[in-house]
Amino acid sequence: MKLKDLHNDNTGGFKIPKDYFNTLEDSILSQAKLQDKVSNPGFKAPDDYFETLEARILTKLDAKPKVRTLNIKPWAYAASIAACLVLMFTLTFSNNQTHSISSINNDSLESFILNEEFNTSEMATLITDTDVFENDILNSTLSDASIDYYIESVVDLEDLLDN
Repeated sequence: MKLKDLHNDNTGGFKIPKDYFNTLEDSILSQAKLQDKVSNPGFKAPDDYFETLEARILTKLDAKPKVRTLNIKPWAYAASIAACLVLMFTLTFSNNQTHSISSINNDSLESFILNEEFNTSEMATLITDTDVFENDILNSTLSDASIDYYIESVVDLEDLLDN
């Protein structure tokens, strides 16, 4: 059949066997008679199966599962011994180098103090031995050349005049 003739098709597209609806009632009744003739259904539930079903389910739910606990003590002992050994080796072989203020370059120290913006109270807390500090200041002698250099290069005269 061609595409242009599809709208004229009167066959409906489905076919049923000859006398299908005439014999339908007889085939249904014959199936029902076969079911009456079957004496054994094929499966038989055990006696008292449904009466004891609830009790069997509850006993399975109430049964506590066996919980296995891990014995952690040997692992804890081994881990603590290993941690002690690591700590001992770390502390023993660590670099015990101490730094003193005398080993630091004066220019670096001066640059640090100037750039960190310490106020006088913070500086006072850093200085613990005031007698030595005062003696060093009083006993130090500065040459005129070093004072001139300091005034020319480090001190901003405008800041001094503003204050």
